[in-house]
Amino acid sequence: MFMILTISKSFNLYDQAVRDRKFDTVMHMEHKGFELFNKKILIVGFGRIGKKLIKRCLGFEMNVYVYDPFVEKKIVESFGGKKINDLDEGLKEIDILSLSVPLTKLTHNMINLEKIKMMKKTAIIINTSRGGVINEKDLNEALNRETIYGAGLDVFENEPPSDNNPLLTNNKVLLSPHAATFTKECTSNMAIQTAQNIIDFFENNLNKLMIVKL
Repeated sequence: MFMILTISKSFNLYDQAVRDRKFDTVMHMEHKGFELFNKKILIVGFGRIGKKLIKRCLGFEMNVYVYDPFVEKKIVESFGGKKINDLDEGLKEIDILSLSVPLTKLTHNMINLEKIKMMKKTAIIINTSRGGVINEKDLNEALNRETIYGAGLDVFENEPPSDNNPLLTNNKVLLSPHAATFTKECTSNMAIQTAQNIIDFFENNLNKLMIVKL
């Protein structure tokens, strides 16, 4: 949600304008930001993260679509979303694509240039799952050609990304160092959950939702 808001409101541009003493100038610039109200977002992967994101999107009165072959339609609808069965058709319609899937043989490079070309030129892609889900070379090319408006990446195929990764110098993408958990509360909760997992293991009472499958 942080990345969606930052990109849609051109936050970095305005922040820098004020720092550069261009407060008045920015008022007359061409504004490329967009409202989230009534926009269509497609959440790919409806696990714990997808279920949390949908609540925040509905708070901004967005139209939420979900693509996840492993989640029943009634579950998606119970959260206020609309389940779609064809990823390609969904990509053609939405304004924002948010990825929250594990990296598997099925999801590796699931978003490539062919898929991106299906999207609106005003669309943005957010990836907070695993870097290999998006073909980074294709994404960089699409951004440079203005095939889509922008992107936000919290993850990379190689972490840290190599110095010659073109996305590092592309100002149309918002970058973050796999930092979704970088809060005091989250690090504390992870430590507690880890300790609880150990206790639950020895008591033969493991919470399956807390097990990471490799």
